[in-house]
Amino acid sequence: MSSRSPRFLLILLALTASCSTLPPEPPPPAAITNVNEEGWRAIREQQRGRVLLVNFWATWCDPCREEFPALVRLHKTYRSRGLSLVAISMDEPESVPAIEKFLQEQGAQFGSYRQNCRDFGAFVDTVNPRWGGGIPATLLFDRNGKLVESWQGATKFEEFERTVKPLLP
Repeated sequence: MSSRSPRFLLILLALTASCSTLPPEPPPPAAITNVNEEGWRAIREQQRGRVLLVNFWATWCDPCREEFPALVRLHKTYRSRGLSLVAISMDEPESVPAIEKFLQEQGAQFGSYRQNCRDFGAFVDTVNPRWGGGIPATLLFDRNGKLVESWQGATKFEEFERTVKPLLP
């Protein structure tokens, strides 16, 4: 064995330890899943340790549809570096087929949910009391689950990237 072996092992151990601090992206639900206040809290907890971008949108919302390709591109570009993306549709229950079709057309490969709460105001307050409920709305949480940025209205890829990238390992 060479004299470099212990040093090599220390470097390898350090690299392995740094890589293991990034939890894997949780698998997305197999189908559009309803989410209420409790479900929202569960999503946030499930994503802890990863940077989380959450987009609230609807199929009938033109600005939402315009911004969606930027979200898909952002997720594909940075998911391996620790970005998770969750889309929460504000559509009605009968719109699930339209939601599924849109997500498939966009190539979305992230968790997709549909807001299903009894009290919309309470849901909004649980997500972010400063939000107000308008869409599209996107919230960015750091690896500790702290809200670090939010956007209201259609946002471009470059704006998302400029804010997300520094949070990634």
